[in-house]
Amino acid sequence: MRTTLHSCWMRFFLATICVALSAQYVASSAPTSAQASSAGVHDGVQIAADGSLELSVAAPPPPAVESSFGRYGFYISPVQTFPAATFDLQVNYDATVPVGSAVRIAVRTSSDGQRWTAWETDPANGATVTLQQAAHMAQYRAILLGSATAGPVVRSVQLKPVAGPARYHAMADEVAPTFQVHATRMGMVGGRTANGHIIRPRDHFVSLPSWNSLSSRNGYEYQVRITYNGRSAVAPVWDVGPWNTRDDYWSMQRERFPELRRGWPQDHAAYFDKHNGGYAEKGYVRFPTAIDVGDGVWWDELGINGDRAVVEVTFLWQGRDPQAEPPPPAATEVVVDNEGPAFHLSQALWHHSPDGCGAGEHAFWAPTTPDPRQSKHTARWQPTLTAEATYDLFVHVPVCANRYPITTQARYRVQHRDGSSVVVINQAGQTGWVHLGRFPFAQGDAGSVQLTNTAPETQHAIWFDDARWVPVE
Repeated sequence: MRTTLHSCWMRFFLATICVALSAQYVASSAPTSAQASSAGVHDGVQIAADGSLELSVAAPPPPAVESSFGRYGFYISPVQTFPAATFDLQVNYDATVPVGSAVRIAVRTSSDGQRWTAWETDPANGATVTLQQAAHMAQYRAILLGSATAGPVVRSVQLKPVAGPARYHAMADEVAPTFQVHATRMGMVGGRTANGHIIRPRDHFVSLPSWNSLSSRNGYEYQVRITYNGRSAVAPVWDVGPWNTRDDYWSMQRERFPELRRGWPQDHAAYFDKHNGGYAEKGYVRFPTAIDVGDGVWWDELGINGDRAVVEVTFLWQGRDPQAEPPPPAATEVVVDNEGPAFHLSQALWHHSPDGCGAGEHAFWAPTTPDPRQSKHTARWQPTLTAEATYDLFVHVPVCANRYPITTQARYRVQHRDGSSVVVINQAGQTGWVHLGRFPFAQGDAGSVQLTNTAPETQHAIWFDDARWVPVE
């Protein structure tokens, strides 16, 4: 406890079916961005060639939250990817923990490697962790604590999906929860945070009273938005505290203190309601504070005077940021029909396909001419696209009865975001939906495809049917 005052998943409705799983996993070749997995010393942890972990002799002193120990090591494993999604994960580890030392194992999961669940802390060896959401990936965190002479060794940690029956899971597009709490300015310049960061002047991070939401070193997996007097700032969670270490008061199912309502921190209950006789984990609560805020956020972004304030905190890993800009519209497939308003024809005598022939049971055709000065037939497909994106572009070439031979060199001019491209199609040999290529298009109606009846052949038929823009996922 600091002894002075300086002290959210899915965006759209999703249904996932999880099938029975193999007990094996595949290890990803890429470690997390903030952690190293090669042999050597990393953040106070000695990593051996066989992957075992040992607290380094030269490990740094611990952060304030673990001040009862003399040395501190912090390690996050590379991502492990499973062959199928799982709702149940067995955690097995083998460790030697001498007197005066400790090992704290935690596990988190993800469906995409970008958004992570809160850490499941201190699972028993061999325990099965039941997940709220289907997971394809997992990581473990190992915190090694020791004295000057004693330190733990972690020989192995295994995360193994557990075979189980198929399950359905659905999640709504939820807004991240926001709660009003008392806050304090962090200070503590030169100190070490729980994830190994050394606090700098005017630093930009926060501390929350739970190990469940601790980001990796210099990582941004868990962030909060803090709002005060009309000003707002987003900052990562890099430390644990100040009064408690297992009070995830923002969670639907709290790790501890189930008797307290969601959003009401235990130190607040201790101070205002005399919960637990007025005590929190770190002692008698002299003033309430459920978040410590780095000086840069406190002074420069929020403009708070003094060392205490009442703020609103939004827990962004639990849902959609209510103050964020709305997401851009998703790109959708667009078909331009040759009889629709986005299809434009020049003033000329056009021929029609036989009844029922064409993508929409109709198409136009014209006789070709090799002289551009004699070309009078021009068609343009000009869609209104919902979003800027890369699209696969198709045109439809019908197979219809015609007394003329079909052109082998229809020259489609594609007007896209980065300029124009000409694609030549053999309409005699390529029919149905023909792929012109993959091009970037801006949102709106600036993009188009144009085709004239100019071709090297004389008096061949050239077809003008539908066009289709399909966004690349």
